[in-house]
Amino acid sequence: MKRIKSILMSVLLLISTVLIAQGPGFQGRNFNKPANCKDTGCCILNLSQEQQQKMNELIIKHLKEITPLKNELKEKRARLRTLETVDKPDVNAINKTIEEIGSLQTQLMKKKSAHRLEVLSLLTDEQKVIYNSYGNKKGMKNFGSKGNLGFGRENCPFTN
Repeated sequence: MKRIKSILMSVLLLISTVLIAQGPGFQGRNFNKPANCKDTGCCILNLSQEQQQKMNELIIKHLKEITPLKNELKEKRARLRTLETVDKPDVNAINKTIEEIGSLQTQLMKKKSAHRLEVLSLLTDEQKVIYNSYGNKKGMKNFGSKGNLGFGRENCPFTN
């Protein structure tokens, strides 16, 4: 009897471990939308072909501008960690690196803001209201700035 209990407990433990490892499952899934529409720009904004083409051009231009800055920012942060973890830290070098990180962050924020204004200039008044109302919600958080090149109308079930 003791052996059967220990086998059952082992099996239950194994099953529960597997189920926990599967993650949250269907939590947060909106079943009112088709699975292939992940709140992409075309589904929400109903972009025209011309808008989509211009948006793609803006995204590529923006990514070309910010990628080197992001890479440099990562390098500076790694350098800062190195400076802070040596046996005798150089406060002046640490402060200089912190200032350089701040400068890069400012440049990135300015470019992001300029890009957002360019994106808004492509939209109609109705699209602007929708775009602005989404704020940082999933799907629109980085719309038009993270290389979301797959938001074409052909993939969008909500367009004609």
